[in-house]
Amino acid sequence: MEFRSLLRDRHSVRSFRPDDVEQEKVLRILQDAIRSPSAGNLQSWEFMLVRNADVKKRLAEAALDQDFIAEAPVVLVVCADTGKSGWKYGDRGKNFYCLLDVSMASMIILLSAAEEGLGACFVAAFDDREVSEILRLPEQVRPIGIIPIGYSGEMPEITSRMPLDKVLHIETW
Repeated sequence: MEFRSLLRDRHSVRSFRPDDVEQEKVLRILQDAIRSPSAGNLQSWEFMLVRNADVKKRLAEAALDQDFIAEAPVVLVVCADTGKSGWKYGDRGKNFYCLLDVSMASMIILLSAAEEGLGACFVAAFDDREVSEILRLPEQVRPIGIIPIGYSGEMPEITSRMPLDKVLHIETW
């Protein structure tokens, strides 16, 4: 797929067919994700791959009952290892840089999923503590997003975007 077409055509999917997602596709998506930039090349991301129906159901409940998460054949929970960035960059690394690292990797996951013919959605509304407990995450690993992935069960409308002239500010001094 041509890059700009991929950007235009990608959309958040919240309904999934029950068809399984091939492990090769999931691994390609994650291989793409680890190519994303990171502060100091510390690569502070961690990825939790969930296929277990009970765990997906618990994650959906922890995400304010967003049931579509449990419907997806694959759920990735993208996490930040705050210790990786924190040891080099202190509080800014622990509280900011690692979040940027995971955010960039998450965008790559969404684009790569679309490239693979899959639907996905980034979910940030969830109870951090509950997700950490469900996944038994170490204390320094913080969940940042839940990304359900699967074959789309819907054809959502492409959402409009604000015109560039509304968000672009050109310095004039």
